[in-house]
Amino acid sequence: MYWKDILRRSGQSLKQAKVRTLLTAAALAVGGFTLTITLAAANGAKAYGNKLIDTNFNPSSLIVAKNKHIIGPKGSIDKPQPYNSSVIASGPNGKLVRVLDQQDLKKLATFKGVQSVFEPYTSSALYITAKNAGKYTGSIAAFDPSISHQFAAGRISTRLTSRDVVLPQDYLSLLKFKSASSAIGKTITVQIRQVLGKQETKHFKVLAVLTAPSTLISGNINTTLYVSSKEAKSINDFINQGTINYQHYLTATVLVKDGTNPAKLLATQNAIEHAGYGAISAKDAQATISQIVNVLQIIILVFGLITLIASFFGVVNTQYISVLERTGEIGLMKALGMSNLSVRWLFIVEAGWIGGIGAIFGSGLAVIVGTLLNPWISKQINFSNSSLLIFHPLEILALIIFLILVATIAGLLPARKASRLDPIEALRTE
Repeated sequence: MYWKDILRRSGQSLKQAKVRTLLTAAALAVGGFTLTITLAAANGAKAYGNKLIDTNFNPSSLIVAKNKHIIGPKGSIDKPQPYNSSVIASGPNGKLVRVLDQQDLKKLATFKGVQSVFEPYTSSALYITAKNAGKYTGSIAAFDPSISHQFAAGRISTRLTSRDVVLPQDYLSLLKFKSASSAIGKTITVQIRQVLGKQETKHFKVLAVLTAPSTLISGNINTTLYVSSKEAKSINDFINQGTINYQHYLTATVLVKDGTNPAKLLATQNAIEHAGYGAISAKDAQATISQIVNVLQIIILVFGLITLIASFFGVVNTQYISVLERTGEIGLMKALGMSNLSVRWLFIVEAGWIGGIGAIFGSGLAVIVGTLLNPWISKQINFSNSSLLIFHPLEILALIIFLILVATIAGLLPARKASRLDPIEALRTE
């Protein structure tokens, strides 16, 4: 029997049992739908993670901390320690952590390959105001040129002076500015208060107005005013003078010369870590995010595979029933000269047809539903213009082939039973 005859005959057999075929294919479609969505969600999460890293990390920089473990619970100390000026309480739970001081910053600048050290000065303002405007809360931080920024108005072509400030867009209406462009060059007032009670007034001119992409994670950009590093240090020192937090920092950003060269970046990172510091690169942060996504993906894939296992036995059951119902037909085909191998392939191909129908329907439905829901999902989880579900055609094709293979394997046992039927005994069932 020719292959085209086997394909045609198997299709006709499935057509005669439409309801049973569709129900069995539907079970496979559920697995196909789940796996397709899972793969798309993993693709979207990884793409978003990459965008997150690209937006927040300069690929030539390292985030350095006093602790060797600067990410996760190992970065904190849970037991009383001998007095050390580098150990302070930090965070909402009062966790003890080792922090960087001025000596550490100077030491980091001496490592081979280090171009500069950027100190993350961030302070809380007592209030922020402008002419004829009310008073509003906010914080002040050093502007980090290594991070990608988006501006609603103005631009930064050189280093900020002590009078310059980059204003978040959310302050425009509060400070009585009609638009982002109208705020450029205007003066705003920042009142700061020392922990010990002394106050000081700072006046800045708006150099640029900042918009916040959803992928920016460096602090709360909607309520943070950005000034020069020198001015941010002055404000930070004033506020914390006389306290344990004075000139102590959780992390610092180290810019590596020619850091886009992975070998040079890694060499500097190893040297810093060998000196007892903790350091991570954009690649390390990216790997951490990918690892989290992979774990979640595996968990969801397990549920999808459980569905496939159930579908596998569904195909086996359907094909066994088909063999029993068509015993006489099988006997007649054998009596007319059809070989055992052709009979076996007939039922194997039928199982493959069921797998193909289920896989194409499930994956196709997942693509349609995912494409339609992508804008709504992105809006709900603040993905901005990014998509949570990203479908790769080759992945979907590979998944369809995999599901067809699963169904085909499920059809092996029923096909074997059909091929081994004695034609005389089979004809007696008629």
